[in-house]
Amino acid sequence: MDDADPRNFGIPSAPDRIQRRLSSKITPAFRVPSPTIRRRRSSEGLHPHPFAPGPKRPFKVPSAEPRVPSPPPSRQRGRVPRVSREQRVPSPPTVRQRVSFEGLRPHHGGYEFRVPLPPIIRSSPGSPGGHRFSDKRVPSPPTIRRRVSSESPPPARRTYAFRVPSPPLNRRPEGQRKDPRSFSNNTLPTIRGVSDYQRVPLNPPQSPSPPLHDPRRRSFDDRDTRPRTPQSLYPTVDTGYLSPPDGVDYSSSGGDRPQGLKRWKSERTPGPRAATPTASITPPNSTFRSSLASSPGVLGDQGYQYRALQDLEIRLVRVFPERKTMIKCEIIHASLEKPPRYVAISYAWGDAGNTRKIELEGSLIPVGVSLYGALEALRQKVESVLVWVDALCIDQHNRDERSQQVRLMTDIYSTAESVAIWLGPEADDSALAIDLLRAVADQADSPEKVSRLISRVGKLDLAAVVSLFERDYWRRLWVVQEIFNARSITVHCGSTKLQWAVYQRASDAFSRHRADLDYYFPVGRRDSRRHTISPNQFSYSQVLVYQGPGSLPDLGLYMGLGEGSLLEVLRACRRKLASDAKDKLYGIIGVLPEETRKEFRANYSLSVKDVYTEVVDYLLKTTERLDVICDAIHFPVYTGSANLPSYVPDWSHIPQTAAMGHKYNFSAAGTTKANCRFLDERLNKLEISAIYLDTISINGISVGTLCTLADYLMAFLHWMALLLASLDNKTEEYSLKVQKDFCRTISLDQVPQAWDRSDQWLTICYHVFASLLRERLPHMPLNQKLRDYVDKMVDIRPEARRQFLQKHFGDRMMGRCFCITEEKRIGMGSGFMLPGDIVVVPLGCSTPVLLRLEGTRGEYRFVGDVYIHGYMRGKAVDQWKDGKREVSKYVLH
Repeated sequence: MDDADPRNFGIPSAPDRIQRRLSSKITPAFRVPSPTIRRRRSSEGLHPHPFAPGPKRPFKVPSAEPRVPSPPPSRQRGRVPRVSREQRVPSPPTVRQRVSFEGLRPHHGGYEFRVPLPPIIRSSPGSPGGHRFSDKRVPSPPTIRRRVSSESPPPARRTYAFRVPSPPLNRRPEGQRKDPRSFSNNTLPTIRGVSDYQRVPLNPPQSPSPPLHDPRRRSFDDRDTRPRTPQSLYPTVDTGYLSPPDGVDYSSSGGDRPQGLKRWKSERTPGPRAATPTASITPPNSTFRSSLASSPGVLGDQGYQYRALQDLEIRLVRVFPERKTMIKCEIIHASLEKPPRYVAISYAWGDAGNTRKIELEGSLIPVGVSLYGALEALRQKVESVLVWVDALCIDQHNRDERSQQVRLMTDIYSTAESVAIWLGPEADDSALAIDLLRAVADQADSPEKVSRLISRVGKLDLAAVVSLFERDYWRRLWVVQEIFNARSITVHCGSTKLQWAVYQRASDAFSRHRADLDYYFPVGRRDSRRHTISPNQFSYSQVLVYQGPGSLPDLGLYMGLGEGSLLEVLRACRRKLASDAKDKLYGIIGVLPEETRKEFRANYSLSVKDVYTEVVDYLLKTTERLDVICDAIHFPVYTGSANLPSYVPDWSHIPQTAAMGHKYNFSAAGTTKANCRFLDERLNKLEISAIYLDTISINGISVGTLCTLADYLMAFLHWMALLLASLDNKTEEYSLKVQKDFCRTISLDQVPQAWDRSDQWLTICYHVFASLLRERLPHMPLNQKLRDYVDKMVDIRPEARRQFLQKHFGDRMMGRCFCITEEKRIGMGSGFMLPGDIVVVPLGCSTPVLLRLEGTRGEYRFVGDVYIHGYMRGKAVDQWKDGKREVSKYVLH
């Protein structure tokens, strides 16, 4: 085939009629009319329209006559404006470079051509069209904004069209790897400026350098190969797409894009710009997190890098003096063996999403608002201050470091020069509260002065103290050991600060004068309820006595209990909150005796089930008591996520009730020791030895844990009705004895010594309930027995009846229900009980317990503890020793 044949060009084709005309021997000096390329924009870049064949017309060889330039292409979509036949001649080139094609020769993979730089003659004033060319005519390239010098693989059918081929849609030839620098290897090279031309084969080999990048035209692979980050989805955030470093131009041919790319502003580290590309780019304050920000050893969005800690080494934060509003600080390392003077901060983390930024060694680090307030309160005007605070001094993403630092928590707080408690900013009249605390603490040694002060104090002042004692800080578990191990303590609230001793003395005074608080700020009258109930639905006296400093247990009482101190401290701190369920154990390790601390090493890689089951295993082996299983409280019913066995207490659950044994000093199993063992390696099944006592026949309605007076009254009526129904056809003497036992049962046999004579407790019990029922529900008929006690004369003031009921009955009834067994024993136990549950007295346990048979393997679910009247002081063990009862094995799951 002749080299001059245009079919050898490997360039865009003309219509079929033109091909037939070109099949004859024509001179190479000819011009090919430039086709009009229709273009459309899309999110993938610039894609050409398929070239539709136009009307058939004869081919006209260009002559030397003056040429009329083609009109500029229309910018409107649709057809190109029509021109006359005389004007339908090839247009002169309108690009900065002139391209000629010559010397075409066949190639085994297609066709190749040489692109030399044609001679360019500048225009003269008399030349038509404003341009002159050499005698050798060359084809005009298409009139497009971008000139592309490349071509697709040869098609099966040899038709030619001048078109810009789009890259394959998410397809690459086999063996070809995606460019890791987020640019496609399939992107066609772009002619930018005049340069030396080179041989371009029909199927050019893949170049190792990425194509030049133009944000106005991106191939589909360009878009698809970028990391799936918020930047690729929402490029308007912050700085937008990745861009080359300033001052570098890649427009020249042959330029390679360097590896260094700008990171987001929030990820730039202080100092020179890093030359390593990031794996993923994340905008600041985004819900997405880059691998840098979420990986261990990194703090904040800007990537502050932690340095590893050595043995007995901690980090300290140096807070620089106040020079600007921004808090500036740095982190240093120090040894606990010879530490500098520092202050340990005790605070509540608060809302993790509510943050403010501090400057840490040049990086802007977001910290919680609570921590920001604490740092601001401790910052000095002239000198720097060293502080230890967990959120900054412990790499929270590194579980191994967290575990290691938690083991040092006792030393950290006991070594600190002082502990600073941060209660939060001034709010809810906290300034009035602090003034009242000072006044109460100053007069705490004089009961008369405190009573007089409480009688004169305004409701606003007392409400301010209630709000201060209900702040989140007092609910935090870690506070217990931080205060317990401190040398000296200063309490900060806003701009005010007080010594810890002031809070303690005031709280103790409120506890001693609870009767005065209930008298002057009652909750029984409707007109005063709105003013004497806290936002958490507690009375003022309850908050002032049991919350604030009063919520912190006196741990010194438990230190002499040896191995049993673990269970007592867990019970005392159960109502405290921790963000990690495992911290319910790790958060109290610092206050336990040394021998107990050695047995429990903080390890955050363990599951909650492993941690809590380990507690049961330790207590069963060391104390030889089964009392720990009674702290597995299942009423009110809740669903935990740890999948614990029924006998393992879920310490992350905060019930409103507690186990009876340790609170009321019962000893149902006498001095016996627990006889139990685990049946599997995972400690999921526990075999115990227990004395069978009875089976539940009838149970009354359960009393909830968020109760009002009406709940107690209604439960009392229902329970008494069940009791009287069981006494049908019984003698009056027997009935009176059972009713006395009933009054002792619903108070768990905790009768004050002043009323523990004959039937006096029965009279007081019936009078209090009957008189309150008549007063609250006057239209409800009472049975004859209660009516006889409504007007009985007892040594209780009418206004004190409700408090008396709550203290001696309500607190014991809460979370429990009345029951009658098959052998007519009466009791009160967990509200989770059902008829058919068996009552056993385990060896080594303070109280009887309820077990429920489940499944077909003869295994039991632990239901809860139960009070059985007459069997709380070892009677079942005595009967076993006398041969009247037997010990059996029960498998708990």
